[in-house]
Amino acid sequence: MLHFLQSDEFSVTISEYGAELCSFLSKKTKMEYLWQKNPKFWDRQAPVLFPFVGRLKDAQYSYNGKTYPMPIHGFAPTTHFTTSGSTMDNTIVFSCTNTPETRKIYPFSFELNVIFTLKWNVLQTVYHVVNKTSGAMYFSLGSHEGFICPRSPGETFSNYFLEFDHDNTYKALTVTPDGFMSEPYTVLEDDRRLYLDYKMFDNNSVVLHNLPSNKVILASQSSKPKIVIEYDDAPNLVLWSQPNAPYICIEPWHGLPDFEKDQSPIDITKKQGIICLQQGETFAWQHNISIYE
Repeated sequence: MLHFLQSDEFSVTISEYGAELCSFLSKKTKMEYLWQKNPKFWDRQAPVLFPFVGRLKDAQYSYNGKTYPMPIHGFAPTTHFTTSGSTMDNTIVFSCTNTPETRKIYPFSFELNVIFTLKWNVLQTVYHVVNKTSGAMYFSLGSHEGFICPRSPGETFSNYFLEFDHDNTYKALTVTPDGFMSEPYTVLEDDRRLYLDYKMFDNNSVVLHNLPSNKVILASQSSKPKIVIEYDDAPNLVLWSQPNAPYICIEPWHGLPDFEKDQSPIDITKKQGIICLQQGETFAWQHNISIYE
């Protein structure tokens, strides 16, 4: 089932399946900014990543000596969420919790709420993770929004760039062909603007690590509209596209995929970037998508 939020300037569509954003449409220009899925390239749009981000070695992990299977990006992308809230208030809350099926692959009791609020040209997304386990709980969390790129006739992918909020040295982790992490390399040095090129994604994605910025702008050298993504304290920002694909994914992440070779332990409690919540604690995280025309 689809749910809709409206402001004077934009309309937003969200699916109960995965609490996935499906549309971010300008009422004035009729321009769609969110990737409209195409199986030729990618048949998703903006999945919520939980309780893991990226790939695990052999698609599994361990906890308290027991091994569990886990698909890439966890099970939230294929979970049906329940909804509450009022579209009159321009807010919808999508919720999911543990079930007998999730306990087979994730032995924790939890509640995940994804709260969408549309205000004028800004879509605010707030994530609440509540630990309902009688003990500690471990997880990662991320977003995976895809944006149409290029948007306008006559433009190309290389017309676009990403601009961070200040000049700095931006480093990324090398991604192996299997999607695992390896040694860091420098993406930008004493600069803030990263020009897009499909060659960036020859080795899958660009995983900007320990990011010295909490804002990035997607803009074109030849057209006016721009998308501003702001996020609270996420240490990693993942960029992803495919050869000749007309989209770019801009993904703030808490957590990382496994590293290649023997750098990543199978034990969830020892994984790099993993979040630990004690019983009854809540983890809250927000990111905003603003569109300027």
